[in-house]
Amino acid sequence: MKSELNQSTVVEEHVMFSARRFIPPFFINYKVPSILFFILLVFTIIWVPEFFNLQNMINVARQASITGIVAIGMTFVVLTSGIDLSVGSTLAIVGVSFAMLIQRGVPIWATILIVLIIGIVMGLINGVGSTFFGIQPFIMTLAVMAMGAGFALLLSNGTPQSFVLESNLLVFLGNGSFLGIPGPVWIFVIASIVAGTILKYLPFGRFVYGIGGSLEAARLSGVKTTRVLILVYVISGACAAIAGIITTSRLYVGHPTAGGFIMLDSIAAVVIGGTSLMGGRGSVAGTVAGVCLLAMVANLLNLIGVSPFNQQIAKGLIIIIAVLFTTPGLKDRIKQQWSSL
Repeated sequence: MKSELNQSTVVEEHVMFSARRFIPPFFINYKVPSILFFILLVFTIIWVPEFFNLQNMINVARQASITGIVAIGMTFVVLTSGIDLSVGSTLAIVGVSFAMLIQRGVPIWATILIVLIIGIVMGLINGVGSTFFGIQPFIMTLAVMAMGAGFALLLSNGTPQSFVLESNLLVFLGNGSFLGIPGPVWIFVIASIVAGTILKYLPFGRFVYGIGGSLEAARLSGVKTTRVLILVYVISGACAAIAGIITTSRLYVGHPTAGGFIMLDSIAAVVIGGTSLMGGRGSVAGTVAGVCLLAMVANLLNLIGVSPFNQQIAKGLIIIIAVLFTTPGLKDRIKQQWSSL
């Protein structure tokens, strides 16, 4: 009897191994976004074929790129088991500063440099506060979020700051394109490639994963953990600043309340992409997949006439489903909690 069971197990494992050879590694490593994407694809083909209109897909990619750039920076932070709630405020204060500097005649290249420094400084404050002073990242970035929102309103006196400027660079960053692909999408793609390369091939990337796995073990291994943790928040701040520049360049307006949902959307994309909030597991490729899924869902709901309120409900449900699918030992946990009722 045992030999028959063993033979059956061997046959099943052989079948699974043979099937895996024909499945791309991405779909094996990122089951959740792959399953959700397949479901959405089938739904789209049957009920919303107009989604595949070229102009619509370009618009979706343009809109997703802003969230995607922020989500890339968020990936670095979450991989260390941290969180950055201040990205929306960073985007807002960068947008207002960008508009006001151009209003005063500051050259476009100098304006970009200044607002990038603002984003980096906000990230630096988060990193220093959560390392040197031991403030929990959630609390530290929450405080910086509040201060950033206040500064954006203070600088702009609570009113949107519009500007006029003829600049090829500004057009490319906002509404322009190259080879038919929007400028923001190019920036998102380049940022994804650079971030993925850093995490996969450079020592800094290994340090990020190591800290997420065990901060103390990484420290005992000789990793400069404080330096790495500060840098991941700096990266997040810089990415939020880039997103703020793109947003302001698209609208020609710096709005003090811009980026209201960018923090939630970026964290959702990271989680849906398979990055663990406990740290140490995830990738930029997964985050990109999560960004694309969220953008696709939002556009599909718009096309079928779903209200923005219901869209938020759907987005929340998708996040819960993604987390449930990626939670290790979920069945055992449910059984344990059920027995404790």
